Amino acid sequence: MTKTCIGCGSPLQTTDKKAPGYINEKVLEKSLYCERCFKITHYGEATIIDKQQDVNLLIKEINKTKYPCIYLVDSLTLTKNHLALINSIKTKIYLVLTKKDLLPKSVKDKKLINYIKENYNIKENIFVVSSKKMYNINELINKLKKDNVKNIYVIGYTNSGKSSLINSFLKSVGKISNITTSIVPNTTTENINIDLNSNLKIIDTPGFINKNSIVNYIDIKEYKSLLPKKEIKPKIYTLKQGFMIEVSNILRIENNTNEKVDLIFYLNNDLKYTKMKVERNSNLKTLPKIEVTIDDSTDIVIEDVGFIKTPKQGKITIYTVNENIITKRNKMI
Repeated sequence: MTKTCIGCGSPLQTTDKKAPGYINEKVLEKSLYCERCFKITHYGEATIIDKQQDVNLLIKEINKTKYPCIYLVDSLTLTKNHLALINSIKTKIYLVLTKKDLLPKSVKDKKLINYIKENYNIKENIFVVSSKKMYNINELINKLKKDNVKNIYVIGYTNSGKSSLINSFLKSVGKISNITTSIVPNTTTENINIDLNSNLKIIDTPGFINKNSIVNYIDIKEYKSLLPKKEIKPKIYTLKQGFMIEVSNILRIENNTNEKVDLIFYLNNDLKYTKMKVERNSNLKTLPKIEVTIDDSTDIVIEDVGFIKTPKQGKITIYTVNENIITKRNKMI
C-alpha cells in the first residue's frame, strides 16, 4: 500500500525531488511527511510545486457525490472572479469569508454579509470567520450539525485559508491537526479525508490556482513580506495634481489629473509609503502601467495582498509588477 503524506495528501515517492510527495529513501519507512511539508512545518521553508489542478474534475466529483461544500474566500481581496465557480457547483454551498481578524474591528459581520447579498446574489449560508482567532468556528460547525451534514468538501483558491479552517475545526473538538498550512500555491496536492468526529467527515482539496495572484510575479520571500499579519490600520493619502505615491516595491500610483485624489490603503501595516512629485523617476516606473478611473463606489484590489478605497472621483496611473493583479470592485466598506 502506498504511503501518503499526512500534510499535503501526496503519495510518498523517492525518485523525483521536484514532484509532490518526495522523501529521501533512507527515511521513507518512518516518515509521515514528504520532505516539502516537513520543511514547511519545522523550518518555515516554502517551495512552489508546479502542478496544475483540474478544477473541472474536482467540481465534477463534487456534483457526482452530491456532498455539500464549504467555499472559502479571502474577505480582504474578494472579487467576482473568486466566486465565478459557484455557478458550476450543484450542491449546497456554505460561503465562508475568512481572515476577519485582518479587517478593522469597525467592519462588522453584518456589513460583509450584506455586501455579499447585494453584489453577488448569494442570500443564505454566509459566514464570517477568523481561524486564527477561532472566531465563529463553532457557529459554522453547529450549522453543519443542524443541517445533518455527514460529508463536506472544503474548497477555495490558494491562500483563502482552507487548511487553517480545518485546523481550527479540529482544535474546536480537541484534536491535533497534521495538515500543512502555507501561503504558497499547491500546499495541499491531493484530497485529504479527515474525520472531525463520528458524524462528520471533511474532505480537504487542493486550492484553485489564481492566475492573477501577485505570487506569480515576485519571489516567495517578497510575497510573504506583503501579506498582512494582524489587524490592518488604514493609511490615508491625498495626492495633489502632479504627485504620486510608491508602496514598497509593488505599486507606484500617479495623479495626473487636475483634481486631488484621496486613497485609503488597506494593506500590510509594515509596508513603506513614499510620496513625491511625478517627475521623480524610480525602478517602479519601468513596470507595466494601467490607467484607472475611480469614484466613491470603487475599491482597487491588489490580488492576494489587499485593497485601496477611493472616496472621490478621479483618474490615476498605476505601475505594478503585472496589470493582471489589479481588479476593481464595488466598495466593500
